Amino acid sequence: MPNEKIDLSVNLAGMTMKNPVAVASGTFGFGREYGQFYDLSELGAICVKGLTAQRREGNPAPRIAETPMGILNSVGLQNPGVDDFITHELPFLRQYDVKIIANISGNTPEEYGQMCDKLSEAGVDMIEVNISCPNVKAGGLAYGTKPELAAEVTAVAKAHAGRVPVMVKLSPNVTDITEIARAVEGAGADAISLINTIRGMRIDVNTRRPILKMNTGGLSGPAVLPVAVRMVWEVAQAVKVPILGMGGVSKGEDAAQLMLAGASAVAVGTALFADPYAPIRVRDELAALAAGQGLERAAELIGGVKPW
Repeated sequence: MPNEKIDLSVNLAGMTMKNPVAVASGTFGFGREYGQFYDLSELGAICVKGLTAQRREGNPAPRIAETPMGILNSVGLQNPGVDDFITHELPFLRQYDVKIIANISGNTPEEYGQMCDKLSEAGVDMIEVNISCPNVKAGGLAYGTKPELAAEVTAVAKAHAGRVPVMVKLSPNVTDITEIARAVEGAGADAISLINTIRGMRIDVNTRRPILKMNTGGLSGPAVLPVAVRMVWEVAQAVKVPILGMGGVSKGEDAAQLMLAGASAVAVGTALFADPYAPIRVRDELAALAAGQGLERAAELIGGVKPW
């Protein structure tokens, strides 16, 4: 159990999380498999697998490749579609005392709007707008790399999300991430999540073929943590909206780094593939770290970095 002396609750754009540890989209499915290991109510929030307007089969295999301290993936948003999620997966998740964050990807601003209409009516706790998935040939990457496109999608999502807070997930594959962060904040984003995966590649030196069928994919895992910490720190100074930090978190100290950099909460992703209990362990290690520093609330860590 987490350290009882520490108040682990945090607020993310008006959504109260019982602890600051979420699970990252695309690493947790819709929770059914991990729910066999532990009670999903132990988590602060679940970012569900990325949803699209229609069902998608994703990219051809191979679409996962291991790397030093991480993995590359080009899964390509395989998912049952937003309607199937609302009908079959959301009722399952609603059994648990955990915040549900629906992650969406669209090919057009209109698609984002339609999905927001459906999800806000279905009653998710937050919508995470993916403008940064580097695996999709149509749409995805472009929105996250141009401030005006990022702002357009954000504005449409906000117009259709009703009372549900909108969090925009930023791509790290840009020259200046603060420019995109300011653009989505200006367009009404309630929160920002970062980082998504960093574009990478692996080549089989014998066949001379890329390991991934799509040639390139998104890098995640411990290798990207320092990039995530730096980008969260930069974005936290550029905007006022709260941040969900992610990228390479596998222990409590990693989570503490992202919170000190300015994140209000963190998400565990790739670490889940090696250890299904990773988010629970990160939560408990974070509580122990905060207690060891004499804090009463985990939220006291947020933005606490003291730059030279």
